[in-house]
Amino acid sequence: MALILPVSSAEAQNINASVGGTVTDPSGALIPNAGVTLKSLATGTVSKGTTKESGLFRFPNLQAGAYELTVSAAGFRDFVQRGISLSINDTVNIKVPLEVGQAEQAIEVTADVSPLNTENAELKQAITPDTLRELPLIVGGLPRSAISFIVLMPGVTTGAGANTYDTRINGGMGSGDEAVLDGISIQDGLNTQTGAALVFGNSPFSPEAISEVSVLTSNVEPQYGSTSSGVVTAVTKAGTNVFHGSLFEFLRNTSLNARQFGVPKRPKDIENDFGGTVGGPVKIPGLWSANRKAYFFLAHERFRVRGGASTPVLSIPSQKERNGDFSDWVDSDGKLIPVFDPATTKANPNFDPNATSGTASLPFLRDQFMGCDGKTPNVICQSDSRLQNSLAQQWFKFLPTPTFGGALNNYVVPVPVGAGIFNDSNLWDVRLDYSYGDKDHFFGSSHSRRSFAPAATQLPPQLAQEQPYQTNWTVMPRAGWDHTFNPTLLNHIAAGYNDTYAESFCIDKKFAGQLPQIPGVADHNNPPVMSFSDFNGWGCNNEFRGSRPTYIVTDLMTKVHGSHIFKFGGEYRRMGINRVDRFNGSGSFGFSRLSTGLIGETSGNAIASFILGSVDNASGQFNTVEAWYARADSWNLHFGDTWRATSKLSVNWGFRWDVSRPAVEKYNRTSFFDFGP
Repeated sequence: MALILPVSSAEAQNINASVGGTVTDPSGALIPNAGVTLKSLATGTVSKGTTKESGLFRFPNLQAGAYELTVSAAGFRDFVQRGISLSINDTVNIKVPLEVGQAEQAIEVTADVSPLNTENAELKQAITPDTLRELPLIVGGLPRSAISFIVLMPGVTTGAGANTYDTRINGGMGSGDEAVLDGISIQDGLNTQTGAALVFGNSPFSPEAISEVSVLTSNVEPQYGSTSSGVVTAVTKAGTNVFHGSLFEFLRNTSLNARQFGVPKRPKDIENDFGGTVGGPVKIPGLWSANRKAYFFLAHERFRVRGGASTPVLSIPSQKERNGDFSDWVDSDGKLIPVFDPATTKANPNFDPNATSGTASLPFLRDQFMGCDGKTPNVICQSDSRLQNSLAQQWFKFLPTPTFGGALNNYVVPVPVGAGIFNDSNLWDVRLDYSYGDKDHFFGSSHSRRSFAPAATQLPPQLAQEQPYQTNWTVMPRAGWDHTFNPTLLNHIAAGYNDTYAESFCIDKKFAGQLPQIPGVADHNNPPVMSFSDFNGWGCNNEFRGSRPTYIVTDLMTKVHGSHIFKFGGEYRRMGINRVDRFNGSGSFGFSRLSTGLIGETSGNAIASFILGSVDNASGQFNTVEAWYARADSWNLHFGDTWRATSKLSVNWGFRWDVSRPAVEKYNRTSFFDFGP
């Protein structure tokens, strides 16, 4: 049996295809020493070998793409098989019946080779380059992703809803699958999330940069282990012998959208997804010669969103209320809701615990605010020191002017807000392939995405609740080396790195010095969270930054012996999380009607309680350790055998050993309970 490593990529976890077959004469007898040539139509690369006594041949570790097979033997016509189209992980078996005659009298077969896998029990589905190119993929608030097409495959569902984030394979758990890019898992640090959900969320793969997507659904080989349902595999495009390039733009615009039923006007929705690709040979002296070939591919995509979902109506303190005048605080019938002074609280001498209404049912009494003249209900006297020294006045200066009069529903946000109102993403994909002779092949690829998606805020930035400043940067470089030791033994080693750096802040640091100082809290650089009965709250005091690095090294050796194909290797992963959290350091404060009302009566006002500094509930957090750095290791060893027992029977077997160590903190600042004896 001949085994040849062609000039192509042979990435980890065996994501590439293979072509094999049997050469026979008209009587069905096996033909040894027949010359076999396989040509890549994309790069023109030619791989050659011969059949052994068994009449078998095999070309492993082929890139997905189109190929042409030629078989020749003395005394027989040449056999040419066209229409060989390989997808990720395809194993194609071709029966080559040679006819007696001159070599010049070639037999040409142009029919496509059957994609039926007769070599092993592995089940998979593939999204071919033609499918990626021809099927529509609209923009809808996020960059397009080639992985979106996996929901079209048998056995792939979206759980209870239609959200592709909830992809499930063969009824497995959500996020139970593993996603692989160029043969290396995209595991997201110690989040342990590796599947399609992660691709949709942090790492969309541009359809223009991906040559093919495949889903292994069952009976996978032992080198796949970090999955409970299936394996989603994507491979970046590679350059070819000819320069190719493309430009694209996908547009979604308000003027092109239909108005929804019952909506007076179309909401602003402007989305642009545009970019380009280029690829070809690298014909630089020293890199390109008869036995040295280099190819490159580059893709860049930009995604821009400008839009908004709604213009909400808020309830903010009126101008009167900010000055201590609550004469506009009325119920639906226009009746004044009394506001009482908590400093005048006293026991009710006429309290009757059996009374259900009236003054006798109130255990405590308070005096209503009556202004400086003692005759104006619900007005705090301007000379009251609590009003003059109120910390609330320092926060009121950031509030906008109400749009309407009245105490509630009095402010219309002037610009639309909502998820995706502003979202910028840049995606880069680059790949280099280099073949040095017929024994060594090197590849390197990198996928990166950087996004800046600040949320539109309903209130000014000093009072924003929405964590408006958010950035993410994902990088996924890979590198690999394939080496052929002899016609029946080859080795592939690869390494990869995954990391996502993310940060989210509540307020631009230029505003930090403007914020009022609340005594006793740990953080004065973020606004406290203020909540009010009946009114909209403000403030955001949770910010973080962190990264989730993963280092992966893998090795896979393939040995062909007779009718057996042995594969053995291992993998090492180093996973981590680096995170800095600041949560509730500036405090959370709640204000209600109760502090300025009477129990059992409709009374009181939360803004009046705020002005008086009468807090209903409060909390704060002091972080002795804000930063933590978790680390964990895992490794595995695996062995598999594909045995072609007969022309009608293939046997696959193997084993796998996995070790996963528990996570530890870099500086030993974590602890766990041990419930054992």
